[in-house]
Amino acid sequence: MLALAAACLFAWLGLPPLRDNNEALYADIGWAMAHGGSWIIPHLNGVPYIEKPPLLYWLIALSYKAFGVGLWQSRLPDAAAAWLSCALLIVWGRSLGAALAGRFAALVCGSALGYVMIARTMLFDPLLVLWWLAAFALVQRAVWQRRRLWLRAATLPLALAVLAKGPEALLLLGLIALLRLLLAPGDWRRGELLRFYLDPVAIGLLLALLAPWHIAATREQPGFAWFYFINETVMRFLGRRIPDDFHTGPWWYYGPKLLIGFFQWTPLLALLAWRAPRLGAGLADDAARWARDAAVVLTVFFSIASNKGAYYLLPVVPLVALWLGLRLQRAADAGALDALGRRLSPGALAFGVAAFALWGASLAGPLHDQLLRSGLPPAQFALLPWLIGALALIALLAATLLMHERAFGGLLLYALTGLAMVGFASELDVAKTADTSQAHVAAALRRVLPADAEVFSWQTFEDHDASLLMYGWRPLRVIDSTSADLWFGCRALGAAGPCVAPQALRQAQRDGRAVAVWVARSRLPGFLASGLQHGLTALPFKDSVVFVTPERPLLAENSVPHP
Repeated sequence: MLALAAACLFAWLGLPPLRDNNEALYADIGWAMAHGGSWIIPHLNGVPYIEKPPLLYWLIALSYKAFGVGLWQSRLPDAAAAWLSCALLIVWGRSLGAALAGRFAALVCGSALGYVMIARTMLFDPLLVLWWLAAFALVQRAVWQRRRLWLRAATLPLALAVLAKGPEALLLLGLIALLRLLLAPGDWRRGELLRFYLDPVAIGLLLALLAPWHIAATREQPGFAWFYFINETVMRFLGRRIPDDFHTGPWWYYGPKLLIGFFQWTPLLALLAWRAPRLGAGLADDAARWARDAAVVLTVFFSIASNKGAYYLLPVVPLVALWLGLRLQRAADAGALDALGRRLSPGALAFGVAAFALWGASLAGPLHDQLLRSGLPPAQFALLPWLIGALALIALLAATLLMHERAFGGLLLYALTGLAMVGFASELDVAKTADTSQAHVAAALRRVLPADAEVFSWQTFEDHDASLLMYGWRPLRVIDSTSADLWFGCRALGAAGPCVAPQALRQAQRDGRAVAVWVARSRLPGFLASGLQHGLTALPFKDSVVFVTPERPLLAENSVPHP
């Protein structure tokens, strides 16, 4: 299980270019820490960035120090956290006397396409999942066994979960504990269970672990407490964060996202939820109920929130996988595992048939033309039928094994679909570099500008051109910034920060310095109206135009630097 998860999580990890969204931001923060920057207050593009706690940045910085600066080094902490989460699920299952349940949950999390692709990206959530699941497991065991020792042990992973994503980790665990208190206290009296939760030693340990960084950050950075605790946590949940940089969606937003998260496992898990034996009354059964209830709480909580993101529900995947894995364990304990596998075979068969039908449609007809028009690169388009055909074959073979009551082998074979899809997705990321990264732009600028050139961006930053920083063009000075991520830091530093007025560009030109100005095509009319393009030469790219000092002959702009 762990070998397969490692293949899905680590293979080709350094192949896709650095993306302009969150990846570029977090990689630059880790780079700053690794090169003499503050380890208390994260800095992005030279300014304080206090939206999230520092654990991810610390780990990226340590990865750079240990292995050098690069793409796989940047993504290593998240991929390693996801792999350790699979190991945690295996250990958790064994501790419950349900080894098969832990292995099944690890198999799902280590190969489900949506879960794996998020874990291969620089985000806070894979780290949150690892530490939050560990705290969750310890709290459940503490309540079941009535032992405060486990509750106190949970404070360490819970503190790390807070340092990974913020106070929401504590809030979510508290909501689940409250639900159990109100609806299913078991053998506990509610007052007794509440006093158990509020163990003074556990509270003291948690505060002792969390206080150092939070106090140091508050003392070092003026405005930290309001921005971090109120604006970034409470106001974001309410949809009133300043400035507005959050994504919204309808109440059913997370339904399709969860289907993508589980992806190829969705039909099998649906059948497992329907056909597997019901839960009993033991420790493992209680853990299954906790996991099921937690998945519901997280889904409802984030559906209510105004701010939405597909990766917010990442913890739901292992929780659901463990819940259903423990029901699978019940079948195994009753000697009915292989018979249950036969009942699951239609799920694998459905995925295989769907893949086979898609394979046939992709070769000719309207879908063939639509894929060509979608911008799918020719090389990847040529590989697509082979990928879909391989998925169909794997799924159909797995369905055959399940039908012949070889449940374990069928599930293991079925998980190989994840590795095939990850390989194709990595190839596609490279082919689509011009849509997601400034790697090719940075290569072109390196050929036409001296290393000490000043690089400006017209109004934009995150989600557009931030990867220029990690490809060697830092700092990136933003003219008339509309950046939400730089908003706090630029206000804190004022004229000393990277957010500048148009006069900064004109002054650099008057001083005879080589300059470049990155402009998104959507903002090109406004830039041209400003007159700042005078004296510069335009370098056109797919989604942007870069205006540069014409000091060197302009070469082709389609080269991509080696990661």
